[in-house]
Amino acid sequence: MSERPGSERPRSESTGLRLRFFLFFALIGIGGALAVIGAMVLLARQGEALRLDHFVLFGGAAAAVVLGLATWVWLKFDERVARPLLAVANHLRAAAHARAERAMPAGTARDLGPLGPAVGELTAAMAEARREVDRTIAEATARTEEQRQQLATILRDLQQGVVICNLEHQVLLYNQRALEILHVAGDIGLGRSFFGVVTAQPFRHALVRLANRFSSGRHTDHPDGLACLVIGATKLGNYTLKGRVSLTVGRDPAGPEGERAERPVGYVVIFEDVTDELAAGIWRDRMLHDVTSDMRQRIANLGMIGDLLTLGEPIDADELAAAREAFLADGRILAERLDRLDEISSDLLSSAWPMTQVHSKTLLDLIVDRRSEGRNLAVETGGDLVWLHCDSASVVDLVDRLLNRTAVHAGITTFSLAVTRNERRAYLDLAWVGAPVPVRELEAWLEERLDEGLGAITGRDVLNRHKTDLWCEPAGDGGARLRLPLTTVAIDTNRSRGAVRLESRPEFYDFDLFGRSVPADLGEAPLRALTFVVFDTETTGLEPSGGDKIVQLAGVRIVNGRLLRGEVFNSLVHPGRPIPSVAAKVHGITDAMVATADPIGAVLPRFHRFVGDAVLVAHNAAFDMKFLTLEQDATGVVFTNPVLDTVLLGAAVFGAEESLTLDTLAERFDIRIASEERHTALGDALATGHTLLKLLDLLEAAGVRTLKQAFEASEQQAAIRRAQGKY
Repeated sequence: MSERPGSERPRSESTGLRLRFFLFFALIGIGGALAVIGAMVLLARQGEALRLDHFVLFGGAAAAVVLGLATWVWLKFDERVARPLLAVANHLRAAAHARAERAMPAGTARDLGPLGPAVGELTAAMAEARREVDRTIAEATARTEEQRQQLATILRDLQQGVVICNLEHQVLLYNQRALEILHVAGDIGLGRSFFGVVTAQPFRHALVRLANRFSSGRHTDHPDGLACLVIGATKLGNYTLKGRVSLTVGRDPAGPEGERAERPVGYVVIFEDVTDELAAGIWRDRMLHDVTSDMRQRIANLGMIGDLLTLGEPIDADELAAAREAFLADGRILAERLDRLDEISSDLLSSAWPMTQVHSKTLLDLIVDRRSEGRNLAVETGGDLVWLHCDSASVVDLVDRLLNRTAVHAGITTFSLAVTRNERRAYLDLAWVGAPVPVRELEAWLEERLDEGLGAITGRDVLNRHKTDLWCEPAGDGGARLRLPLTTVAIDTNRSRGAVRLESRPEFYDFDLFGRSVPADLGEAPLRALTFVVFDTETTGLEPSGGDKIVQLAGVRIVNGRLLRGEVFNSLVHPGRPIPSVAAKVHGITDAMVATADPIGAVLPRFHRFVGDAVLVAHNAAFDMKFLTLEQDATGVVFTNPVLDTVLLGAAVFGAEESLTLDTLAERFDIRIASEERHTALGDALATGHTLLKLLDLLEAAGVRTLKQAFEASEQQAAIRRAQGKY
């Protein structure tokens, strides 16, 4: 990255500027003193009546006066000019690089004449110019944002999980369904490895196949193009995944314009959970194998008995009776096996048929609205309100067909539709006043093909695939009804077995990660290319070595320069000791609030997985890290991640003399902290995260661009604070 003219400044600028002012006044003082002393010496040489010690006394007094006056003038100059100039410089830096629009505190430049109003006019003009640019950008990107929202809606409503990764397997996009299918919450995130939640080998194998297909050019003629089937599993092997991997191709940015060759830049995985489906298939295969093997043996036995009876050789009565008994027994068992095969066949058909949950009232309304043959029929609906498990489209078409056929057969136009529920299942009843439909007539209706849009299936197919039946019976008071049993279901709001209820995640994609690469030497990595986890703790007190413990631990992820409000860690912690009232007044966490919370031994491993290999950041990080390191032996969790401190980074930007509390920095950068979030671990972590992003702008302007340089700047400030007794 090229440096801006004049952007480089020594880190000791705050001290250097004031030192230069001091040297000017020191020169005045020393020069004045030397002039007085020189004059006194000259006077002593001129007159013998004057004593030398008088000259020395008066000269020393004069020199002391001059030095004292110079010192006083310097202190006033430092107070009224040097410090205000530095404050103005810091204010301008924050306005220029961190977009801070807060007005300069009143009185900061009161002794600098027109400079103060000029700075105010400059910052106001900068703010207005930025607002105008922001308005222009907002108008230009409105359509893009609308399309992004449409994409987000589509991804959210997909029943398949979608994950997009770059070739380093870092996640660039995921949808909510992916989290539910993978049964994870904080273990997946932008910039994190996809292989942290799934087994790597099946996906690596698929990617090698696709890369070879692409490099050889076979993808242009291949029926699957740059996609292939993949069967994998979650990291712990609890769930089996089935999906497709598609290689994503982009233009090589290194090539000349117009001649940039295509190259793979990432891949897309679309998948679903087939754990139950696979288990059911294995069970059916085993059952089919057992049944067919047994039937083969029975048929062989019947063949032997047939041979024995048809050979014409003499058979005694006992052999004949045994053969007859075996024949009957094997025939009966074969009939049972055939019935079992029929059940398995029905299971296969029903499992392959798409079933969903539908409310009874919705189903009845759909039937009434269908009116496929345009008849003017009056249909009254009612009954119990229950959830049904069925293919609503085929059931609606079947009942609509029966409604029309019954109207023609019975010559009536008034019907009632109702769903009634008993202990085991529900019944969909189509009732009318008149005689029941004969069985033969009903069977003929069921053999008719329904709407072609359903695949030209018959009413009997619908019944078979729902593993149900249909009959007509008298209903009392001269009425009749067609009764269709359907399966009821209890609504599972998690949509997936074992799914975790998750908050909406507003930031779930970042395609800029396609082109991002972090050097092998992390120290040379640009700060903006790093993934940070900004964290904070709330504790029982301020003495980690004195027995104080964590009561809340929270963190938020920053990826590619974006703070992801959707990727947060936030957990109360049972400290194993009472929370002092003094501490509770600060953070608002009481013993009752943590009574059912997990201990640190359960929370810290989860936080460690959430952090991964990110750079840890905290405000006054030494305090928070002390609490984490003291839990190493008890939990077995060791944090070896690089750690940055926003206090030290702030000192590197604004100078060690400035106030560097989180509240002060937040005020300087116009960061709003809700009062109810202040002094909570999550609220402070979010505030620190926003502060870090502002500091990165200022650090870059000061020439601090890599992690190594940030460490060096931090260590320099830490040394200053140690010398001042602050550490």
